[in-house]
Amino acid sequence: MDKTMMIWRPERTTGIWINAVTVGELSHCALGFYGGSWGPHGDSILAHGYGGSFHMWKNVGVDVQNWQPQIVPSGHFAAVTDVTWAKTGEYMLSVSHDQTTRIFSPWRNEVRFGDRNAWHEISRPQVHGHDINCVAVIKGKGNHRFVSGADEKVARVFEAPLSFLKTLNHAMPQQSNCLEDAQDMVQILGANMSALGLSQKPIYVQVTNEAQGEKIHDVTDSLETIPDAVPIVLTEPPIEEQLAWHTLWPESHKLYGHGNELFSLCCDHDGKLVASSCKAQSAIIAEIWLWEVGSWKAVGRLQSHSLTVTQMEFSHDDKFLLSVSRDRQFSVFMIKRSEVGEVSYQLIARHEAHKRIIWTCSWNPSCHEFATGSRDRTVKIWAVQNGTSVKQLMILPQFKNSITALSWVGQGGSGNGGLLAIGMDDGLIELWRVSGGSAAPALCFHPFLCHVSTVHRLAWRRNNIEDGDGIMQLASCGADHSVRVFQLFHFQYNHFVFGSDPWKKLQKEVVAESSGAS
Repeated sequence: MDKTMMIWRPERTTGIWINAVTVGELSHCALGFYGGSWGPHGDSILAHGYGGSFHMWKNVGVDVQNWQPQIVPSGHFAAVTDVTWAKTGEYMLSVSHDQTTRIFSPWRNEVRFGDRNAWHEISRPQVHGHDINCVAVIKGKGNHRFVSGADEKVARVFEAPLSFLKTLNHAMPQQSNCLEDAQDMVQILGANMSALGLSQKPIYVQVTNEAQGEKIHDVTDSLETIPDAVPIVLTEPPIEEQLAWHTLWPESHKLYGHGNELFSLCCDHDGKLVASSCKAQSAIIAEIWLWEVGSWKAVGRLQSHSLTVTQMEFSHDDKFLLSVSRDRQFSVFMIKRSEVGEVSYQLIARHEAHKRIIWTCSWNPSCHEFATGSRDRTVKIWAVQNGTSVKQLMILPQFKNSITALSWVGQGGSGNGGLLAIGMDDGLIELWRVSGGSAAPALCFHPFLCHVSTVHRLAWRRNNIEDGDGIMQLASCGADHSVRVFQLFHFQYNHFVFGSDPWKKLQKEVVAESSGAS
């Protein structure tokens, strides 16, 4: 329970057992190790700790024993509730009921599995005191930012520190040019965890001699922070101890207004508005709040639903906001911005679209069409007409399980069509080709590669869809504690798993043959 492991051996002369090797660190930050195991050759040991984390040490010494920590897979240890991609697609961010926010990215400098890049957890920006339910990456210009909502009435805004931007440079060196500008503007090195485990306090970079350009990092301890939370710049994939306490992001704002636990968040494509909703059993509590990015003032309270709004999404041109709810209705709001930046909104459509709870929705990225998915096992396609009304276009054939996640992506040269990813309550994922008022199944992912419980969110990586190389990536998360990435090459795809059983990290290639596949 002191978070150390010891190797014992008897002395040759006396036979007394002594601890010859001690690894780990005395720490108050975790509940210690629950067990350990020898490696097959006796030169490494593996421990597992609270939160499903693995810790491994290997003897790298030649003549003298030298036990050093090693890189091991990591992942969530409770249901993963939301996943989203960074604004330019360098990494993906997931939140979970294990009260953490985690960032996964391929580490370009490290080559494993032949010619493919290995994925790693490169940062744990938020370690919270409540279960986290939703997250939204702010898409606009400037530094990397996100908003998260948990089992509290407050949404929290986080901004990437300098240590993360430099780490991202090491992980993805080809992105270094576009990250240098952001580094010059950021004066926060990292963050310290508060004593109560809620707010994360910034650690500033102080310039003491501008003539010589010397920078001193202000890491002064106080009674309100945990002193061993020191930000670091990673030059190789991190280990668990580094992730847990040294990769935090500072919290820049708190958004007060909701009456219950936060449930859903989304951001528009220009990075100017964030919409939030909370758990609700009345129309007043079920309001959707609009927040202005930057000033973080509440600029709108949209009333339409009578129960919890389960998901929201802005249209591709940010003219409409779509919301779906437990009250079996969807609502479409028209969003207008004046030249001086004032925001106005108008409810243009509200329909009782399904017979059961509507869990999910997704806009067609090419036009004003959207899909809704429900517990009644149906997916319906709708279209906004003339900006004043909504018309139903089609209903997909009934599925075998409840629809819990949708994500629509366009394809180059396909007009208003594209691929609609559909996640279900039993963990299965299907792709449907939707175009011109018709829909046809394109691909059913193999059950062994899918989740074994509810799919909570699907998210396409948007920046590589139009590259012309036919490569697409789909992220998914679910109640089985895992985040998954599917990479499709004309429906030939690789599969990666980050979850509570990370030693089963898979990478397989499956060629799916279907009538609609190219």
